[in-house]
Amino acid sequence: MDVDLPCPICAAPTMTPGDIVGRSPGVKFKSSGPGLLGDLTGTLITRGIFNHSARALRCDACGTVVVPAPDRQ
Repeated sequence: MDVDLPCPICAAPTMTPGDIVGRSPGVKFKSSGPGLLGDLTGTLITRGIFNHSARALRCDACGTVVVPAPDRQ
């Protein structure tokens, strides 16, 4: 993923490409707290069967992480 994207929080000029990693059932985005079903619900942002990953960009200046939509990776 070669993207020249300034940080949306601190406006640093570049972000470092990398991966977010996790294990089953995968890393998900939830708009609220864990709830009764914990991490079983939400929008899946990783791919994989046993070890999950998602392409991401991280700002070296402030630590903000940006995860582009899967069809943009």
